[in-house]
Amino acid sequence: MPRTSLRYLDSDGQHTIVLDRASTSVGRSPDRDIILHDPLVSRHHALITREGSVWTILDQNSTHGTYLNSTRVSRATLNSGDVLQLGSLHGQKLQFNVQLGEPTTAPLESSSFDDLLQSFHELQVTKAHERPATRDMEQLNWLLRAARQLNEGVAIDDILGALLQLTRQLTCVERGFVFLWTDNGLRFAQGVGAAGKITEEDQTISRNAIRKAIESNSTFFVSDTLSDQVTSEWSSVVINEIRSIYCIPLRKRVPAGEPSQLLGLLYLDSRIEPGCLTEIDHQLLDTIATEAAALVHNALLAEEEQKARQAREELAVAARIHNSLMSTELPALPFARLQAKTVPCLAIGGDFYDVVVLEDCVSITIVDISGKGVSAAIVAATLQGIIHAQLLARVGLPQIASMVNQFLCTRRVGKYATMILLNLYPDGQIEYVNCGHVQPLAILGTEIRHIESANLIVGLIPEATYAAAQDTLQPGERLLLTTDGITEAENIHGELFGDSTLNTIAPSADIDAILDHVANFHAPNPAQDDCTLLEIRYTGSLQ
Repeated sequence: MPRTSLRYLDSDGQHTIVLDRASTSVGRSPDRDIILHDPLVSRHHALITREGSVWTILDQNSTHGTYLNSTRVSRATLNSGDVLQLGSLHGQKLQFNVQLGEPTTAPLESSSFDDLLQSFHELQVTKAHERPATRDMEQLNWLLRAARQLNEGVAIDDILGALLQLTRQLTCVERGFVFLWTDNGLRFAQGVGAAGKITEEDQTISRNAIRKAIESNSTFFVSDTLSDQVTSEWSSVVINEIRSIYCIPLRKRVPAGEPSQLLGLLYLDSRIEPGCLTEIDHQLLDTIATEAAALVHNALLAEEEQKARQAREELAVAARIHNSLMSTELPALPFARLQAKTVPCLAIGGDFYDVVVLEDCVSITIVDISGKGVSAAIVAATLQGIIHAQLLARVGLPQIASMVNQFLCTRRVGKYATMILLNLYPDGQIEYVNCGHVQPLAILGTEIRHIESANLIVGLIPEATYAAAQDTLQPGERLLLTTDGITEAENIHGELFGDSTLNTIAPSADIDAILDHVANFHAPNPAQDDCTLLEIRYTGSLQ
């Protein structure tokens, strides 16, 4: 009969569990047939069952899941050579084997860290009388658990704390410090002093050792500074009576041939006695540092992603608020029909339009703030409130333009704006103030004329003055107001959409069709500016 087993490796060595029952339980609870000491493993995590010659893995509603050959499963058939991982893809590997001949003694495939754990375990008996660090393999497992927990969201401080405790246990040094690399150089992150107490950065550490490690891009260590000619002359070592130093750069793993990237640095020293690490100790220390560097890199990436996600969420909230502030319900008028649409090139933009119905006319505003994005949107929201309130108060259009100009100039917000303020009366008369904005198009059938009167833009010259102009719309005539995101759109050849193209398509296209033309023109490149269109179709007595 085939011999079926489950094999795995932990700090106590390699285990082979013969599966000779109809059901074998796996979990963290002491009453399980196979007990795994991993915080991500549920107490009653999974069952391995047999029906005839068919073996099945059943997840028992575990919190973090059961993985078969790197795929999460709730129920699956097992085949010889399959690898199970419980709680995480970074967890212990349990290999399912069906052996037809003699039992295999080949070791499980493992990482370099697992290999060193195993070799260290084999030395436990022979070295038990030498140092307690070599006996305390559970502390090494702590680093493995920290690695798994990192992928579940553990903070970087937990990883650095585990690194310090583990390396101090291994080296038997008095104190340890971890630094992280920033644009301004090394920044102190965490420290542990005598008796494992958390401590702040200590100025008595050897800066020369840190510099040597960074410059050489390798571990710098001195087991006994008294017998070392170089370090025995360093003033910090002599004054502070530092006896042994271990200084290890923490570097990001990169493909062969690429320059390494410094993430941080581990510094250990002792003022009590010289160090006495074996070759295995040095290998294990380097491996722990390498694994820690990977964890630090992952944690930094996770923190950056969290910050980016938070920024995106805040921007989405800001966009919703901004859109609510800017949303204008276009009124139904007895003498005109209005259409409008704005398309920001980023999440929120600096273009806006507004419509205010007054007793004798309708007031229409279109504004383009310089720049794009959040800064332009903040100014846009402020100006929208100012202009809306002044229109309701029946302040004259030139006075409103002057007030906006003074506001932007005196507040020194670094923004200017182009805008059109326009009153349309039932008889077709219009009064308007154009402050450096794109000239409106009046379209009647296939004929186009430009409404050309203009003033200075607002926000540049405090002494600027503004004057209104008048015109008259004929029944059936359309007045098209646009921002320069339309006319200044560029295609892949750097050519502008321009006034001529707009004049060509405007007579036969509504605002949606015009925006489609613009989008097709600059494709596949994204829009470089906000685009806003507002159409006034004066119907007069034809309504």
